[in-house]
Amino acid sequence: MGIFKRVKDIALADINEVLDKMENPIYMIKQYLRELEEQITTAKNALANQLIAERKFEALISELELIIEKRVRQANLALDRNDETIAQLAIEEKLICEKRLHVYQEQYQTVKQQIAILQESLHTSKALYDELQSQKWFLMSRANGARAMQNLNRVVASVDTDTVRKGFSRMEEKVWQMEARASADAQVDRIFHNSASTGTNPHFKNEVHQELERLKAERK
Repeated sequence: MGIFKRVKDIALADINEVLDKMENPIYMIKQYLRELEEQITTAKNALANQLIAERKFEALISELELIIEKRVRQANLALDRNDETIAQLAIEEKLICEKRLHVYQEQYQTVKQQIAILQESLHTSKALYDELQSQKWFLMSRANGARAMQNLNRVVASVDTDTVRKGFSRMEEKVWQMEARASADAQVDRIFHNSASTGTNPHFKNEVHQELERLKAERK
């Protein structure tokens, strides 16, 4: 009966005290689940064996009951024939079978009780296992969030905010200079392009010729 008590104890155990002592709750709850899985597997195997034993006892009991009925008929037939020797032999075997039947029936009841205990323990253990599995995923999510917050806090605590701000200000100034240079380069390119375009414009050439003639006239 040790296995039945072990399964029942672990299924009904109060894990609050265990959780209070955990240094690593995720590791501990996984370990507890592994232990519970092992106990459930052991209980399933024990239950399967007990169910097989139950069927065997049912077959033995049924067979003995048939033999007892047969020996009773044989004893009655022998008495009808005034054959007490045969009747006595039939009664003797009947009594032996009845005693054996009584033992089998007691063992059969014990097996049925063990099956009931195992079934109850398995039901309780499975419910507890499902509950702990749900709690495990919830705790893992919370633990991951807590670790992320701790890492972020360590990073923030190790950063010199004034230095960071100054660094970003220098980077901003550098970017502004790059933007200003790009804008100036673009403006120079436009001026150069416009100048080059104006030199080849016929209308502009006419203006240049007229201005030249005006200067010549003034000089005369």
